[in-house]
Amino acid sequence: MKKWLSEAKQHLMTGISFALPIIIGGSLVVAIAKMIGFGFGVSNLDDYADASGFLHYVYLFQGVGWTAIGLLNVILAAYIAYSIGGKPALAAGFVGGSLAISTNAGFLGAVIAGFFAGYLTILIKNKVQIKGAAASTVPLIILPLITVGLTGILMALVLGGPLGALNQGLIDWINSMTQSGTNKVLLAVILGAMIGFDLGGPVNKAAWMAGNALLASGIYLPNIMINIAICIPPLGYAIATVIRRSKFNATFREAGNGAWIMGMIGITEGAIPFTLRNPLKMIPLNMIGCAAGAAITILLGAYDKMPPIGGLYGAISIGNPFAYLIGGISGALIIAIGAVLLGNFNDEEEVKTSKTAKPTEEDEIELVLE
Repeated sequence: MKKWLSEAKQHLMTGISFALPIIIGGSLVVAIAKMIGFGFGVSNLDDYADASGFLHYVYLFQGVGWTAIGLLNVILAAYIAYSIGGKPALAAGFVGGSLAISTNAGFLGAVIAGFFAGYLTILIKNKVQIKGAAASTVPLIILPLITVGLTGILMALVLGGPLGALNQGLIDWINSMTQSGTNKVLLAVILGAMIGFDLGGPVNKAAWMAGNALLASGIYLPNIMINIAICIPPLGYAIATVIRRSKFNATFREAGNGAWIMGMIGITEGAIPFTLRNPLKMIPLNMIGCAAGAAITILLGAYDKMPPIGGLYGAISIGNPFAYLIGGISGALIIAIGAVLLGNFNDEEEVKTSKTAKPTEEDEIELVLE
């Protein structure tokens, strides 16, 4: 069971890694279009859908971004299936992801469709054995027919309705939390703590994907909480290496130099060497710093006006950017002070960092942009 869970996690990460360019590219296109609109004093480009002139073309450009974001569940399901069953599973994965959109089954539906399509492909390949001249019909006819057909039946007739209702309920619940002051702060604490828990692992990615999946529903605020939380751990340890340099050996001081950049652009990996030194102390510290920073960002009045951009420079896409920056700095200072008081980074034991390790699928995901 443990082995299967580990493999399932890797398949999910593969799907996410293929979906990343779609999410990031689409979000940036929409954000650029909206910033151009704001520059012309226009808050809603939809008003120019049937107009003529420059802003109509900006509206069309924004549509390109929304189209890309809308492909998230299709790409996710297809490449989870691909990770499991190879190229023969892609067709069923694409169909399952498309049906996850049309039935409103959302992110959860896409994940289920991807796993079902992938494992079904393996099952059919192992069970259907045809020899001789007709052997070529298996990959070209029989396999696509069975996998696409059964995946379609599962999503359209069996799971589509229940998952659609569940997904809509979750969207409505999260949306209602973003409308209330107290609940907004609570949501920020939860998402921030999830981001800080495993620095690119499944809990971190669950929060990240949840925030990005909501973009297609026009709900941006959770993404702001997530984006600022992502910056906090590496910035915190980078600050710690400066305010109490004597507590860090040469290896960690060098890691701190890189953590500055990683924190600025939103790559949590920069905090991993410090966290691995004493996980029992540093993981709770990371969670507290991220949760506090995200909550402070919301308490100070950060609000959404477009799909937010990740990293500290993402403040330009946030309403009240100073709240975003102050929240991030506050969370980073909590981690910096905690690391100095609780951590031991000064002995000469050789520390392995991600620079000497072979990159994993999760490392590649982190290095694109969180």
